[in-house]
Amino acid sequence: MTEPITRLQKYSAPALEKGLDILELLSLRPGVALTHADIAKGIGRSKNEIFRMMVVLEERGYIRRGEGDVFFLTPKLGELGGVRNPTGQMIEIARPFMAQLSQKTEQSNHLWIVDENKMRVGAAARAAGSYSLALGEGVQAPMFGASAGACFLAGLPSSAARMEMLVQMEEFVSEDAFAAFDLEVARCAANGVCVLSNAENAGIVEVSAPITSKGSTGVVGALSVPMIQGADRPNEVAAVVAALKETVEAICAKLTLLAVFERTT
Repeated sequence: MTEPITRLQKYSAPALEKGLDILELLSLRPGVALTHADIAKGIGRSKNEIFRMMVVLEERGYIRRGEGDVFFLTPKLGELGGVRNPTGQMIEIARPFMAQLSQKTEQSNHLWIVDENKMRVGAAARAAGSYSLALGEGVQAPMFGASAGACFLAGLPSSAARMEMLVQMEEFVSEDAFAAFDLEVARCAANGVCVLSNAENAGIVEVSAPITSKGSTGVVGALSVPMIQGADRPNEVAAVVAALKETVEAICAKLTLLAVFERTT
């Protein structure tokens, strides 16, 4: 006699099951670097079967790719299940605005945060454009020389305080190099936006704007749009600047409305 189909069997979700299998495997091996092949073998699947799941989990910031194409579990699951700190709440608030910005500009955008003296991507919104640039959530970058870094430093009251922050983040730069970058920081503080070429790739320009909140001193985040520079699109940066400022204003207004950072002061 055939056994009746259970509710779980009737409403199975194979893709979701694969994703959960991947997360559970990585959680059982904290700090251990696993390749795509290791993960496939560990959950009894083929590499092709889990390829799309790996891409989505990486894009959403649940797993991180290391050197040599190995993967680690990020802290995101713990953050979702734990007490929500103001930065985590800011990320949740910003996500829908970031999605709207990517649709409007046809460019990807990233919300940078400072966590444990490291600047990293807290949230990312991909765009459908063929040439959009995207970073995975959790990716770290130096503050010095980056437009997002200029945004964070712009919230400090003096050049000395800005230099001190770089030292705290273990970014040691010469006085001449700092002086040149500090001019960009001052412009960012005055204009509410920073446009700089990527430090590693001069063909990429990054447009960033600082996110502030009434209940917190300084800058709590930086929203950035990376773009491929093109002489045939002279007005595109200006359009992105306008859209970015509008988005940041909306995020800041909601942070203030919900008193997100005021709860810890």
